[in-house]
Amino acid sequence: MNTENIKTAWRRLKNNKFYTAVNVLGLTVSLATAILIILWVQDERSFDQFHHDHEQIYKVSAHMQTSESTAVWDGVPGPIAILAKDIPAVESATRVAYNWSAILVDNATKNQTEGKKIAYVDDSFFSIFHFPLLQGSVSTFLQNKQNILLTPETAIAVFGDENVVGKTVYWQEAPFTVTGLIDQAPQNSSITFDAIVPLSYYAAKFTEGGGNMHWKTIDEDLGNYAFNTYLKIQTNSSSPEIGTQLSNGYKKLRNGESSTLFSADLMSDLHLISADGNKSALRLVQVFTIVSLLLLAIGAVNYINLSTARSLERAKAVGIRKVIGASRTHLFLSFATETIIIFAIALLLAIVSVWALVPGYNAIAGKSLVFSLSNTTVWVYLGVAILVTLLLASIYPALQLTSFHVLKSLKGQSTKNSTSAMLRKGLVVFQFSISIILIIATLVIKQQLSYIRDKNLGYDKEQLFTVNLDWDAVQSYDAIRAELANSPAIENTALTGIYNIANHGEATGDLEWPGKDKNQSIIVTQASIDKNFIPLLNIEMLEGSNFTGLQSDSSSFIINEALAQQIGLKSPYVGQKLTFHDMEGTILGVVKDFHYKSLKEKIGPMIMWTHWYRGALYVKAKPNMAQQAIAAVEAQYKKYPTEFPFKYSFLDSQFDDLYKSDNRTGLLFNIFSGIAIFISVLGLFALTTYEAQIRIKEIGIRKVLGADVLGIIHLLSKDFILLVLIAIVIACPVAWYLMNEWLSSFSYRTSINISLFVIGGIMAVALAYITIGLRAMQAALANPVKSLRDE
Repeated sequence: MNTENIKTAWRRLKNNKFYTAVNVLGLTVSLATAILIILWVQDERSFDQFHHDHEQIYKVSAHMQTSESTAVWDGVPGPIAILAKDIPAVESATRVAYNWSAILVDNATKNQTEGKKIAYVDDSFFSIFHFPLLQGSVSTFLQNKQNILLTPETAIAVFGDENVVGKTVYWQEAPFTVTGLIDQAPQNSSITFDAIVPLSYYAAKFTEGGGNMHWKTIDEDLGNYAFNTYLKIQTNSSSPEIGTQLSNGYKKLRNGESSTLFSADLMSDLHLISADGNKSALRLVQVFTIVSLLLLAIGAVNYINLSTARSLERAKAVGIRKVIGASRTHLFLSFATETIIIFAIALLLAIVSVWALVPGYNAIAGKSLVFSLSNTTVWVYLGVAILVTLLLASIYPALQLTSFHVLKSLKGQSTKNSTSAMLRKGLVVFQFSISIILIIATLVIKQQLSYIRDKNLGYDKEQLFTVNLDWDAVQSYDAIRAELANSPAIENTALTGIYNIANHGEATGDLEWPGKDKNQSIIVTQASIDKNFIPLLNIEMLEGSNFTGLQSDSSSFIINEALAQQIGLKSPYVGQKLTFHDMEGTILGVVKDFHYKSLKEKIGPMIMWTHWYRGALYVKAKPNMAQQAIAAVEAQYKKYPTEFPFKYSFLDSQFDDLYKSDNRTGLLFNIFSGIAIFISVLGLFALTTYEAQIRIKEIGIRKVLGADVLGIIHLLSKDFILLVLIAIVIACPVAWYLMNEWLSSFSYRTSINISLFVIGGIMAVALAYITIGLRAMQAALANPVKSLRDE
């Protein structure tokens, strides 16, 4: 690529500003979007890979076998880590437990920060994971169970800009000595925290509180699945074998009465492939990767289409250059140089665009992505994509233009063969097939998200909000309820242990019933409620009655349909006996199944009783009086001093938060689909413009002979519309397959009906017709005298 080639190519680009602008715009948009998608994909694929020896770090999961299905839990009992240390292939094992919403206080200034996530960690935590300390040392931290490590953000929130090492921070009225600062966990870490405390503190509090029934230490407690347990395994060891050994060891500790199986899964894989084998997250990453490649391909297709379409216009110039001695290699380099210049300009503009768009993109994606020219991973992805796209966008047009026969070139006959025309038609079909697939996918995603939003959950969530009460307030609930009943803004209240009804996960296998097989087990969600909870949420009773608030409630249970079915009960259900957590009782009533988890999961068995701690206050406000109701509850809340500030949460927002990731994915998909459609339409507009130019005399003659504007538009659009119809036929089955796979991750899903394909097809045809029609109308309205005189 010499200077002369660059000057010639630049001159040609300047002389054809419209086509140059179309090519640069299409490539810029496709490159910029592809880079943004690659950043997202890179982040998703990089989870937990920043740890040294991450390929040896595994996480233990519990698979609870039931007669109906297998429930998979992230947490496992504390003794699993003890068992793992006796397995020769396990180099090290560590446990992590969490407090999800801690309040840390500087007692000297009374400054406090709330909502902090504290991780309790084993002594071996830092030998497995790479979370560097910015100040202090691990050995000092582990010397005392009431030492604490803070992240810089937490340290500033509590103490300001002071040096915090050696200071005392209070949590749950207990003093902790800050022995160091630990770097914030990166965004692509599945382990996150605001502060770290030794697990020995958690263990001591567990024992002081009396333990769990006859288990007095966390190393003995076989019933509490509270610990995220990680193993560092020797290279080339068998993780399934380790899972089997853990399962056998646990069963032995339970005297053979356990159907729970444990698995050891590579930690860095779990973000995309969950422990239960669900690959929906991986599929999403794969789809976005394909979309990025398709966007690059669409940009390249535009260039190829315009280059081959304009070959007749350039044929004479090629013929003249061949006559005066230009070799095929020289001509090839000349045209390739033109492509490289366009691509270089587009790449530069794309990089600038990405830097400008990343902040907004992060807000939409819910990430903290950073684009840096030193990011080698991005350049590996991008380099391969650029090379492939550059080859597609330059070699064929250059070879096609330089292969003309000299005499035919001078006669303007070089492009009158079917190969170029067929290629252009095939590429237009390819572009619009992708666009139609994305249109249909967007419609399906929108319909599914609407289905989730509008689905009857089995309870009424309107005008309902929750407030978490402290122990003293719970003890005085009767007085609080009486005061709130006098508020004209409040319809009713209830007290329950369900803190988030959109995602309630408190479950157990400790349920017995007459006729139960010794080897049969079931995982049942448990909920502690009062007599007001069911009527407050308008949950339908199918049989029996609600709790009464009397002493007789203590030996009664209310179950849902799913539990009755799974344990094989037959109606009438009322009066049948159950034993729950060693407490014998009878079924008082059966409620219709309601959703207390994500719609991606089937409604499971649930049992409700009046025992155990209830700290979630549910309040139903009267219509248009929510703010007054909140104020009334806050006034009561402040009568019982607590370190926790007053907070409330509407059930609507809890539900929306559960699908925040899906909504973000849907929005991103809409944006990327819109961009792909824009690039395709841009290319079609340019092709139509060129078609109108080369047929300008024909159009002029037809107008002179009496053709109207609609006839001219039909003339220029019919071939392109036919190609779009072919694209619809190709795209529909592909779109159906892809979206059926995506919907498979939802237990409750909308149906893919034919109307979506009809709407997608109509939208594609309409877009194509409008694009073609605008340019065709301009050609049809032109003065035929000027077009017939044009040379």
